[in-house]
Amino acid sequence: MTSSSSPLERGLDTMVIVYSLLQGHPAALPCEQLLRSHSGWFTSPIVLAEAKHILTRVYSVDGGTATAKLLQFAAGPVVLLDLDQAAVSTAFSFADTQGFDLADAVLLHLTRQHGAGHLATDDQRLAQACLPFGITPTSPLDAALRQQAATWELAHLPLKGLPRILRRVYQWFSQTHSQAALDFWSHTGAASHLP
Repeated sequence: MTSSSSPLERGLDTMVIVYSLLQGHPAALPCEQLLRSHSGWFTSPIVLAEAKHILTRVYSVDGGTATAKLLQFAAGPVVLLDLDQAAVSTAFSFADTQGFDLADAVLLHLTRQHGAGHLATDDQRLAQACLPFGITPTSPLDAALRQQAATWELAHLPLKGLPRILRRVYQWFSQTHSQAALDFWSHTGAASHLP
């Protein structure tokens, strides 16, 4: 666990971190403001790993850039909690019985374990799961901002599924084989269909 001068009061979920690190995204500023307006933040290493995956695979942030941003974030006013075998076991069980992904199960378990009263998330299912445990979910995104984010993502991200996969292949080719990347882009209709 990294050190902190304030008590652990607020769990921090993946997308709040991701949005706070995305320049130009409509949710970036509200997430940054939420993080700056409170203290006592904590999260887990699994949340940071999930954030890196989303930044690089969904938002096409360069891996090195994503790593640097996340390490800088983790060195800030957020406590990165260790996971022991008991915490992992409890989180596995919670994920299995409640159908949550592992990062959410770990974060909810850690929030409960440390007696924190708040969890910042944009995941509506996780927010609902907080309530029976007396944990107050907080989201920096309201309905209007969610719509702005969806519109921005539609304009800036490849569609889910095949176009996103083809875009990743193109990006990989671009790093190592520029002519193959151009040919691939042309033959896939700018990553809209198989060649």
